[in-house]
Amino acid sequence: MTAPTARVLVTGASGFIGVRLTAALERTRDYALLRASRRPRQGEPGWVVFDADDPRTFDAALEGVTVAYWLVHGMAEGHGYLERELASARAFAKAAAAAGVERIVYLGGLEPSGTISEHLQSRLATGRALSEGTVPVIELRASVILGPGSEGWVIMRDLSARLPAMLCPKWLQNRTTPVAVEDVIRALTVAARCPLAHAGVWDLPGPETLPRSEEHTSELQSPCNLVCRLLLE
Repeated sequence: MTAPTARVLVTGASGFIGVRLTAALERTRDYALLRASRRPRQGEPGWVVFDADDPRTFDAALEGVTVAYWLVHGMAEGHGYLERELASARAFAKAAAAAGVERIVYLGGLEPSGTISEHLQSRLATGRALSEGTVPVIELRASVILGPGSEGWVIMRDLSARLPAMLCPKWLQNRTTPVAVEDVIRALTVAARCPLAHAGVWDLPGPETLPRSEEHTSELQSPCNLVCRLLLE
């Protein structure tokens, strides 16, 4: 068996996407995988200390890395997270360039028409901040990502289980293209090895456009799969 040739760093490795992505990358046996976290799991190999709010931790985590995934999102940190995310993304892009990283892969959100929420503003602005650096960035944009364990899925499950009836906010009628988490993981995995000529922004739509009140995971052939084929061409 040949040794892995690419050293891959996954930030946000303990999150909803990070756990699934690291498992998928590990199954390929093509990568030397590093999982980044503020609190690495003691006694488990392949974990490195990484705090998105502390650029002093970036250099050691990025040493020798070929592909770096940016899956960090600071919305849970409360007020001012947009400014903190932009500062972290710019510092990460700079550190990645200094470390000789060949590509950054970022999972962001689709850009909607009309008024944009602060959450989506931060997702889009973070992508732009990463791209200000010299390392090529492959930015994958997804709408609502559906799968067991996602925050949206858990909230809707718990509300449905506990409330006999509820008043729904108007935003539930907003049109979205929800995508299954399995499709997103496949696209993220492809982004680690696709030609760098494809660096830039790629949308990952699900197979249907639905009101948020009707979102569900689908086994239909997703346009996301077409994106994966285009990336590899």
